[in-house]
This record gives sequence, structure tokens and C-alpha cells, in this order.
Amino acid sequence: MTMTLVLLTGCANGDKSNDDTGVGSGGMADDPRDGGPGVDDPSPDDPDTDTGQPAEDSARSAGCGLDAPHGAGGVQLELDAGADGDGWRGYWLSRPPSYDPDRAYGLVVGLSGTNSLGQPMVRYLGLERQADADDFIFVYPDPLWRDFPGWGSLGGWVLGPHAHPADGTSDLSFMDSLLDEVEASYCIDTDRVFVTGHSWGGDMAAVMGCFMGDRVRASVPAAANRPYWFETGSSAVECIGDADIWTFYGIADDHFAPHESYPGDYGDQQVNFWLGDRDCDGWEAHEDLGLGDDDDECVVFDGCRTDTRYCLYGADTGHQIPPFFSSAVMDYFFAY
Repeated sequence: MTMTLVLLTGCANGDKSNDDTGVGSGGMADDPRDGGPGVDDPSPDDPDTDTGQPAEDSARSAGCGLDAPHGAGGVQLELDAGADGDGWRGYWLSRPPSYDPDRAYGLVVGLSGTNSLGQPMVRYLGLERQADADDFIFVYPDPLWRDFPGWGSLGGWVLGPHAHPADGTSDLSFMDSLLDEVEASYCIDTDRVFVTGHSWGGDMAAVMGCFMGDRVRASVPAAANRPYWFETGSSAVECIGDADIWTFYGIADDHFAPHESYPGDYGDQQVNFWLGDRDCDGWEAHEDLGLGDDDDECVVFDGCRTDTRYCLYGADTGHQIPPFFSSAVMDYFFAY
């Protein structure tokens, strides 16, 4: 397959009516896919560490040295995100049985799609089943159910100031409060905070990679909408910080396909934004990552000021994450 350049045009509103319509399209699967082969060389350029272990001078959070406030495994929790974050919000948290309060762990945020809470994403994303998962704390936030003009009442994320009718900053405020809470309660290496999500959760992962790039080290959105969240109509979106970005999209995404001019359109539009924002050398300047099979094309782009990657994966996967997603993403996070 060949990746095709698609130029972003105009300031169009997001069309969530064709994005997420139910639990199945929002990240839930009857038969979640196990991880497949990992990245042969997953390390981004100039990673903080090549072992996955925090360096001695890593940024250690306020929770270091404190006893774990929750038992091993998963627990449903709440926090007060304040008025800016829509008050009391829920999230699922998992920590390894071997948790050591004197060791700084990576933090992974997993984001759900439409009408799904956070906890079901543990099974769907499959990140905690992968090797080296005991080097991380995992959190899976719950979205709120809101009335979106033209879409109806849906559980989903508000995606920053430009994403009408899903515009708003309260979920970004919630994510800030969530990171504060976890970093105060557990020993977190704040240089190793990552986010990933599927469908509407992939939208939010991309938005966090831009607007929270000062707190998020890398973002991996999967099966997300076209990047209407970054379309201002008149001026370029200014991202904060320099989060690394790895976009996943299905060449035959059957959730978005009826509104695409060709397969992979929305994924290419997302990557087009990042290539410009990250000052990359262009679409043709890339190296193959060697992931998946002959129907999958996964590359890392050259010349970018931050690590920028794209997997346009095979037709059989549709709107879901590909079989190699879980292991490849955890290999990627562990490499920092």
C-alpha cells in the first residue's frame, strides 16, 4: 500500500455521527486481540533511557517513598477535578503486585471510545498482558455523558477549543487533575507519562499529545476521527511541549469509510498535521518499522524534531486495534 498526502482544508465541524455510535465502535470487542510481534527497534531518537528503567536523575513524583494507597490489581476511584474539570470524576487504576514506593514507574493513560467507561479498556487495549507491564502504573479515566448538539447524548470526550460540537477544555482539566492525583499517590517518573486510546479515545489521546505535551512524553492515538480538533479556520494550532506521536489507523476502517474519499483518509489527515507541526522532512522520508504483515505499513518519519510514527494497518482489522498493537505500544513505552 502507499501512503498518500492529504492536505487539511478549511474549518469543518467534526462529524461524530459517523465516528462513534455505540460501545462496539468505541473500543469494546467481543474477542480482544492479543499482542503480536513487537517493534524490532522501538527506541525513539535520543530516548531518555535505553533500558526502560528510570535514570537516577529522573523526575520523581511526590508519591515516591509513600506506601501504596491501594492494593495490587485494579480499583475504581474518584477524584474532585474542580469546576474546570466537571467536578467528581471516576477512573480505574491498576498497579503491579511488585510495586516498590522507592522506584519510579512509568504511567500509562488508556482512553475509551464512545459510551464506554475506563475499566473495560483494560481488556480491550491489552497493555497489561504484555512483557514489562510491571514497570508501569495504568489509569483508565471515565468520560462523561453529555448532550452534544446534533449528536445526542453520548459518553465521550470534549476535545479542546476547536472541536465543535465536542469542544471544551474540561476533560483536559480533568486529565491534569488525574495526573496530579496519581503522581501524588504513587512513585511516578514524570518524564515517562504516556497516553493511548481508541476511536473517540484516540481523538482525546491526540488532543492530549498536542495540548498537554508538557506532561505527556508520547501519545498513541488509534482509529481516531479526522483532526477536526486542530482546525481553527484561520491560524495554526500551537501545541504545548513536544510529545512524541504514533498514529494508528486502519486502511479499511469500516466506521469512517463511508465518509472517506479513499481508504486511510482520516489517518493520513492526522499524520499530515503532525508532519507539519513537527517539522518533518515529508511523507516520502521515512523508515520501515517492520511491524505486522504485508497488509500493514508502519513507518517512522525522518527529520522530525520529535519522534513521529504512523501505522496504516490491514483491511481485516476494520475499526479495531490491529493484532500487533498491544505489544508494539508497550515495547515503545518501555524504550523510554
